[in-house]
Amino acid sequence: MKKLAKSWLGFLMLAWSAMTTAMADGGNDAYVPTVLVTGANRGIGLEYVRQYAERGWSVIATARRPEDATELQALAAENPRISVERLDVTDFAQVDELAGRYRGRPVDVLVNNAGITGSAQSQYFGKNSDWPVYEAVLKTNVVAPLK
Repeated sequence: MKKLAKSWLGFLMLAWSAMTTAMADGGNDAYVPTVLVTGANRGIGLEYVRQYAERGWSVIATARRPEDATELQALAAENPRISVERLDVTDFAQVDELAGRYRGRPVDVLVNNAGITGSAQSQYFGKNSDWPVYEAVLKTNVVAPLK
């Protein structure tokens, strides 16, 4: 079993993937489901891209600095269904631009994977709080997915 399927979230994602792929195969041969993955340059985001692409999905993979995402770029070079896009989820103008480029194209699954933690010392409530770090964490992990 792959690493991703070991978590419940991974299991649910894979189940949804299998179900949607089966529906696509059984109904309309031209239909290819689309997933948009934020924070796709490494780790879990990159693995989402890899697994969805292996299942034949169209993948919109985003990263703040796609030119530095060598593994993602290599994966996209091997698979024409992977599109790599620049996206900082906290830059709402970039979010709107990306939405405009894909206007009229349904996104079947959105994986809001992009996130930051800040340092442990800056996250203690009520003491040693580093407000700019806390604010950046909230904007990236809470506000941006709502946008």
